Amino acid sequence: VTSIGDGAFSGCSGLIQKENGVYYVDKWVIDCDSSVTSVIWRDNTAGIGGSAFEDCDSLTSVTIPDSVTSIGDRAFSICNGLTSVTIGNGVTSIGGSAFYYCDGLTSINYRGTEEEWNVITKGFDWDYKTGSYTITYSYTGE
Repeated sequence: VTSIGDGAFSGCSGLIQKENGVYYVDKWVIDCDSSVTSVIWRDNTAGIGGSAFEDCDSLTSVTIPDSVTSIGDRAFSICNGLTSVTIGNGVTSIGGSAFYYCDGLTSINYRGTEEEWNVITKGFDWDYKTGSYTITYSYTGE
């Protein structure tokens, strides 16, 4: 599987994580409900499409693997319940309004150095109206 299109899992209330082999999560993949609280992608995921989890209020935590290189525009916008995000060190771009109105966000853990974080291309208002979050760095390389 190299991509999953719009609405592919809409209405699948039990879906809470992506499985190995999914390489790109496109926009509006799922129709979030109260059972979707955490999303953990496995290695080999290359990107998270625009609006993939937009308006998913029940989502509280997201773990993005090092294989992901891009987070699309509005990917997690208006996820009011989102409190923590772990971003792998493979990310080179974060789209505009990716975490727009995630007003509960308190923690971003970037699995890289502060210098690497600072060179990531970040779209317009990528963190507009987020909570008062803290960024931590957890570089584990040599």
